Amino acid sequence: MSEETTTLRNWRTGLGYSLEHVCDLIKDHGLPRPSEAKLSRIERDQDIPPEMLPALESITGLPASALRPDLAKLFLKEAAAQ
Repeated sequence: MSEETTTLRNWRTGLGYSLEHVCDLIKDHGLPRPSEAKLSRIERDQDIPPEMLPALESITGLPASALRPDLAKLFLKEAAAQ
């Protein structure tokens, strides 16, 4: 299990939220509602899709760098190059 999925699952289970509830919260943030199976795969072994990252950052209160450290490193490199 990768670090970002552990972070998301730990957040969800720590609050006692079901996969269904988090999928509904994602939909409430203007994105298509993912299936519970998709969210479970994201928690287990798939990266959080970049288009879902802002919604999950808002929902969880966790910084994007904690949810997708690989993207945070990429953004830092791009910012340094400018």
